[in-house]
Amino acid sequence: MERLSLNLDSVELQLRCFAGSPQGAVVLLVHGALEDGRVFHPRGDQGLVGVLTAAGHSVYVLDLRGHGASQPRLQDAAVEVTQHRVITEDLPAALALLQERHRQQPLFAGGHGWGGVWLASALIRRPDLLAGIAGLLQFAVRRGQRHGSLFTRFASALFWQRLLPLLGHAKGLIPARAMALGSADESTAIYAANLAWMRGEWRDLEDGFDYASAIAELAWPPSLYLAGETDRQQGHVGDVRDFARELGPHDAQIVLLQKGQGCSRRYGHNDLLTHPQAEVDHFPLVLSWLEQHLR
Repeated sequence: MERLSLNLDSVELQLRCFAGSPQGAVVLLVHGALEDGRVFHPRGDQGLVGVLTAAGHSVYVLDLRGHGASQPRLQDAAVEVTQHRVITEDLPAALALLQERHRQQPLFAGGHGWGGVWLASALIRRPDLLAGIAGLLQFAVRRGQRHGSLFTRFASALFWQRLLPLLGHAKGLIPARAMALGSADESTAIYAANLAWMRGEWRDLEDGFDYASAIAELAWPPSLYLAGETDRQQGHVGDVRDFARELGPHDAQIVLLQKGQGCSRRYGHNDLLTHPQAEVDHFPLVLSWLEQHLR
């Protein structure tokens, strides 16, 4: 594994590179809220990263600002960690770096949870970068929350949308690690922006950029969307399907991971990436899809 530092004006982003073959693809993986890049390789070089690199593909795992090994840390950050800067600075810089570094190899990009929404948002703002993407891997990615039982939506509105923001305001950050909600604490500004997008329009809260309107002019690459059977709040398959439709017509394959239907267990939001059994159940599907769409 190689570590790369991506220096922007006020932050140093960390990329972990797991090298494959020059004949393989290059894959950038982007974590979501309340997480860092370890969600893609929870056991060293295993997990999704291990499956892809064993097949000869090079994988880059990004820690966004305020997360993982990137500096400064969220707890002592000298700069504001916002959704706008993740979309307009962090992701374009990482994508441009890989497109420059691997000019002769097809580049795929993947996101988990809100990481997929941020990734799509960055590509909407930068169609020049979108043109260089061979395919998208979207793991439990949704923007809105319209599906699920009445109880599920009530629980989400009470805990995730009301109590957690209040706790974040009191603490100065969302204490995801202490509450066992994720592997990384989260910026209150990012969390507030996520809630605003989940409840309303897909419009930038800082400069007013209208993502939904800009989509009409774009051509999306083939995309694979995975959703866990028991992920009823953060990545319900209905909401995942809505997000795929929101991007407009494109080659979108949506797969619900169900026990007894190709999977040995019922997967939720995080364990569809972190559980060891995923390497047997559906990571081969991800690998097969990727290799079918190599340019």
